[in-house]
Amino acid sequence: MKFKFTLIGLLYITTLLSAQNISINGNIEAPKIVEGTLNMGHPGSKGKELTVNNKHLSLAGKPILPVMGEIHFTRCNPNKWEDLILKMKANGITIISTYVFWIHHEEEKGVFNWEGSKNLKRFIELCKKHDVWAYPRIGPWCHGEVRNGGLPDWIVNQQEFKPRTNDAKYLEYVDRWYREISEQLKGLYYKDNGPIIGIQLENEYWRGKEGEKHIMALKNMALNYGIDVPMYTVTGWRNASVPENEVIPLWGGYPAAPWNTDVKAIKTNASYVFNKPINDHSIGNEASTAQYQPNYALYPYFTCELGIGNQISEHRRPILSPIDGVTIATANVASGSNLPGYYVFAGGLNPVGKHTTLHEERYESGYWNEYPIISYDFQAALKETGEISPAYHKLKPLHYFMSEFGEQIAPMTPIIPIDNNNPDDLQYTFRVKDDSGFLFVSNYYRGFNKSTKKDVQFHIKLKEGDIKIPSSPINIEDSTVFIWPVNLKMGNNTLKYATVQPICNIYNKKTEDWYFKKSENITTEFLFDSKNIETIIINGVKQEKTGDFFLLKHLKTGLSHPIIIKTRDGFLKRIFVLSEEQMDNFWYFKSKNKTYAFLSTANLTMDENESLHVFSTHETDEIIALNSALKASKKSKDGFKHYTIRNQKNNIPFTLDVADLIDEAKWLQISPENYQDKNEMYHKQFFKDFNLTNTANIKKATFHFLTEETCIIRINGNWLNQNMDIEKVNELDFTGYLKKGVNRILLDFPYIKNKKAFAGVLEVEFYNANKTFIATDASWLNTEQYKIPAPWDDVRNKTKPVITEKPIQFQDFGFTPNRYQLTFDKTKIDAYKNVYLRLNYSGNKIKCYSGENLVADNFNNDTTWSINLTDVKIEKDVPLIFEIEPHGENPKIYFDKPQILDKTKINSIEINEEHLNVFELKQ
Repeated sequence: MKFKFTLIGLLYITTLLSAQNISINGNIEAPKIVEGTLNMGHPGSKGKELTVNNKHLSLAGKPILPVMGEIHFTRCNPNKWEDLILKMKANGITIISTYVFWIHHEEEKGVFNWEGSKNLKRFIELCKKHDVWAYPRIGPWCHGEVRNGGLPDWIVNQQEFKPRTNDAKYLEYVDRWYREISEQLKGLYYKDNGPIIGIQLENEYWRGKEGEKHIMALKNMALNYGIDVPMYTVTGWRNASVPENEVIPLWGGYPAAPWNTDVKAIKTNASYVFNKPINDHSIGNEASTAQYQPNYALYPYFTCELGIGNQISEHRRPILSPIDGVTIATANVASGSNLPGYYVFAGGLNPVGKHTTLHEERYESGYWNEYPIISYDFQAALKETGEISPAYHKLKPLHYFMSEFGEQIAPMTPIIPIDNNNPDDLQYTFRVKDDSGFLFVSNYYRGFNKSTKKDVQFHIKLKEGDIKIPSSPINIEDSTVFIWPVNLKMGNNTLKYATVQPICNIYNKKTEDWYFKKSENITTEFLFDSKNIETIIINGVKQEKTGDFFLLKHLKTGLSHPIIIKTRDGFLKRIFVLSEEQMDNFWYFKSKNKTYAFLSTANLTMDENESLHVFSTHETDEIIALNSALKASKKSKDGFKHYTIRNQKNNIPFTLDVADLIDEAKWLQISPENYQDKNEMYHKQFFKDFNLTNTANIKKATFHFLTEETCIIRINGNWLNQNMDIEKVNELDFTGYLKKGVNRILLDFPYIKNKKAFAGVLEVEFYNANKTFIATDASWLNTEQYKIPAPWDDVRNKTKPVITEKPIQFQDFGFTPNRYQLTFDKTKIDAYKNVYLRLNYSGNKIKCYSGENLVADNFNNDTTWSINLTDVKIEKDVPLIFEIEPHGENPKIYFDKPQILDKTKINSIEINEEHLNVFELKQ
């Protein structure tokens, strides 16, 4: 049975289809809030108690509506953790969740690593330093597009026990794992005045009622090691195991579906509708057969996996819009959620293991999808490079709104239409408590061109009378999403309604300033109750009352057009409506002592000392301080302080060249320097001894080989039985012949009179994605003798080979087309905190190597790819190498944009430095 999340408000709504007059009955009796039934951990010290009921979280007894964003510390440069935390906080994120991937810390049995990028303790300490809550998701199974879902190979490869069960041997290893985690988290729990407010146990545990014992075993194990927190959660979708009152199920919804088993466009997605099923069975990779349904009424509607984006996979390459994430989050809050949680808010780079890659892939671990080895961008708000994406800017106003008005919103009941599942339906909800509320509306649905909803007017019935919003019917165009207030208390004044979204209010010495976001293509209106208002002035014109109200219409946006309200008790309020573009540049910070607001073309963060960090790749940036001042030169305008920042021009030169492997090889002469007829039965033999020291096993070995004369090849005593051609490049497969450690290659040519030569490069790829190249050069040795030496023979009279010119017939030949090298001065990169390499290419996939190490990769979806050159390990004086993989014939891949599949090349490349300026603030 499909479970729909239907609150009491569903019984009170009627939609009048004629003329799009939408009637909503907000005169309802609020559902009961039940306290104290959930068996959670220590709520924290007195005066800071964090508690949870069946509807929302409360801090010191007051409802809150926090925002949770996920980042994976092991996927990020530890030198950038602090910057990333500050960027998340600047967006309005109040809880930072993070997976603790077992395989990242104990790849080899009994060998734990909590250093560097794996230092969980330091990451949580930085959350504390910057006053954000932390939420570890400790597994043991996590998924997160990690190899084996995060379980180490030595766990999944054994035959003694079955993982993810209450098998005693498995729980013994989990117990050790939890003990290790607890050592990292000690002293950082909320009860200790630390930031950790919750723990997720396991992930996507779809065992229904039968699985509850395992979840309880994990919870008790965590408690045994002092992991005592205000909330314990599990993911709730599908046939989840939710022991009653012991854990809280958390939900999710994504804009795309990389787990789909087709390559077609997605036509339906419940994440965009306001009455979506709370248990979204579209998440995951298998058809649900859920029969068991927990009593969801016991728990608040919280989420942990709302997708701003999705990871690009082998077979699905969507391009997600900045509006996707904010629409899904708006739908979530509109439907009654009081904790929107994003997966992931910040992308990253997969670490590489000692023995394998650590990404989710299909061929070794049997997992659902094939993903890039390194890239974990996820089209997130913060890209894998740490850059701020357009989606980040679209989410800020929503998060500032929830931070500012969360105490009012959290107890509000959503009134949702039952039948609005058609992609073209207008989505709307009214969240109400007593006589005030917020109207949520969306006319966006990914992949569907929605019709303009014409002549729409909302009729809201409340206890103290009805309200029509707006005063005249409006048209709501495609891709319109907004939240409008109803009976919003603005101090001692009442805003009856507005057709703009409230964001925040700040104090600015003599005035209280309120900021609203304009609803695009909709006329701006405010209706104020005239009580306690002496005058309202707009652009110097005093406004007249209409009965007991001030109706303000057709208002302009920007700082130059405030609504100025003088109250009867002498207070002065200013209201500013900002356009979509202006709101992208709006920044709002809350410190312990004050709030700050800015308009800035650069990106901003604020540190624990209330210093403003200004960063961008622009040559010039403009900042407007809305209630403070920077210690920098300024111009006063519109009553605010304006600043211009001029940055140094980009100055990192680079060159991009073709880098075919044939250029690495020397041509070695086959024929002897002094041919003698008496030796015509001799052999000309070339030897190469080399040591493969990589910790991982050999995945693939290819000898790229051009020769004017055929030969036979022996590798470590075994003859290679593969055909050879003297008119083309030979791709000889050495996989299975080579071994870790010392190897010997023998090339045995006939003794010939005519001058001939050969060249080759052995390319060895390991299971941890590293590569080694062994080219023909002066280090190869040769000899001339009658016998073919036995593998154990010590060959005498070996000498250096004769290096000769490339034969004329091979002048246009190459080993590896679509291979490029990028050369630049690394010392110039080191002078900056962030340097972005932006590359546009045609082809299927691309990999970037520094020396033998794979440092970045990408699956092409026809967007520009970026690498942060300060995050990847670049060997000094060694160029970066790019290898582009072409599309095969008739690839089974879904693209949002049509592709030219036979084209493979780098189309454009540029390097942009990010400039950072830090300013002290003054009042």
